[in-house]
Amino acid sequence: MKDNCNQQSGSQAKRRLWRLKAPVAAGALLLLTAGAFPCRSQTAAALQWPDSLNTAKAADYMTKTEQEVIHELNKVRTNPKAYALYLKEERQYYKGNDISKPGEITVRTREGLRAVNECIAALAKAKPVNILRPHRGLSEAAGWLAADQAKTGQTGHSGSDGSTLPQRVERHYSGGYVSIGENIAYGGREAQQIVMQLLIDDGVSSRGHRHNIMSDAFDCCGVAINTHSVYRHVCVMDFGKFRKEE
Repeated sequence: MKDNCNQQSGSQAKRRLWRLKAPVAAGALLLLTAGAFPCRSQTAAALQWPDSLNTAKAADYMTKTEQEVIHELNKVRTNPKAYALYLKEERQYYKGNDISKPGEITVRTREGLRAVNECIAALAKAKPVNILRPHRGLSEAAGWLAADQAKTGQTGHSGSDGSTLPQRVERHYSGGYVSIGENIAYGGREAQQIVMQLLIDDGVSSRGHRHNIMSDAFDCCGVAINTHSVYRHVCVMDFGKFRKEE
């Protein structure tokens, strides 16, 4: 299950998109970074990613998996065509609309391989964008919502106190934003699994989660993962670009 919203502020009126979709799982710019990109390979295991993409590795306010989510985001943002190899290898687990992996529960999708193949084609055409750096304020905003939903079992972008994404961001960072956005994934517990789920965006006609991941409107990100009473795990990603640096 996935949720996506995006909001931008500036001289023009604010734009906001809120989306809540049905579960898909059972139980569940500024500057391009310089450096060597993954080499061409026919297998995802052979891909080599520069350490410069692991921007959150020293962010001690994040868990290891949360750090890895930002690492995965930076991989696909800087070389979407290479990242598509992971999705190509994922196709072997599809049987109709079901995803069946050894030792894991079967996941029922809406679109099956059609969404995966569409994502692969989109990544092949996508232009690389800047890396994301970790942001403590965004992580705290994401953490509040993840903890809230861990207690309530709710889904979506509104907190149990009625808070919206802009309100939560402003609670934890007062510098003012140029653009902010939020993705929420339910069910996944591993970084690559979470990011691929949002990239494929099964059942979401706008592919809004993929748009947020690949948007050059953002240059920083906060991630929070918590338990969820219905979907086992919830991962909140808050994206942003701010008017001034911390």
